[in-house]
Amino acid sequence: MPLGPLAANCYIVTDEKSGQSAVIDPGAYETALCEAVAKLEPGSVRYILLTHGHFDHILGVAQLKQATGAAVAVHRLDAPCLFDSRLSYAQRYRRGAQQEVRPDIMLEDGSRLFLGECGLTVLHTPGHSAGSVCYYCADDNVLFSGDTLFRGTVGRTDFEGGDYGQMLASLSRLLALDEGCAVYPGHDRPTTVGYERAHNPYAGRTR
Repeated sequence: MPLGPLAANCYIVTDEKSGQSAVIDPGAYETALCEAVAKLEPGSVRYILLTHGHFDHILGVAQLKQATGAAVAVHRLDAPCLFDSRLSYAQRYRRGAQQEVRPDIMLEDGSRLFLGECGLTVLHTPGHSAGSVCYYCADDNVLFSGDTLFRGTVGRTDFEGGDYGQMLASLSRLLALDEGCAVYPGHDRPTTVGYERAHNPYAGRTR
């Protein structure tokens, strides 16, 4: 569901067997998210997973954590964004909108998080920000790519902590996944790894 000032995509991932869920990138604590969470079993939201620390992906974190008690997970390099509105760019673009929250889980490349038996692997993909990550579910061949990979393009690299060379290296890593892998990005429409290999103009720059 697109939420917040820049319509960042928020996703709810649920393991059907255990009923455990994670919310990825709550950009605002809006009606759509409140209603979706209310339909879940009480206490079943285990994690709030962040792909990076920019304001449009985190403004709903504090309220969602308060409502669900879920653990907030973010890469250690972007963790300061959760309590420093200058680093998250909320101070510049949405002054006064960010509520500070402290992360519960500091992610690293290769970290594994489980919803029941459903495993999510953390891929550190710097470029858009120093601590950008993607979440990959090998069992379902699904990638939540944040602002690293979009349909037909990649995330911008001109923010603090951004790096174009790192972005291309991260893109190369993602395009090495199975071509049928479904990609759910931080903005706009879903895509697949195979489509991006064939059509993303940045793909040729990674070789």
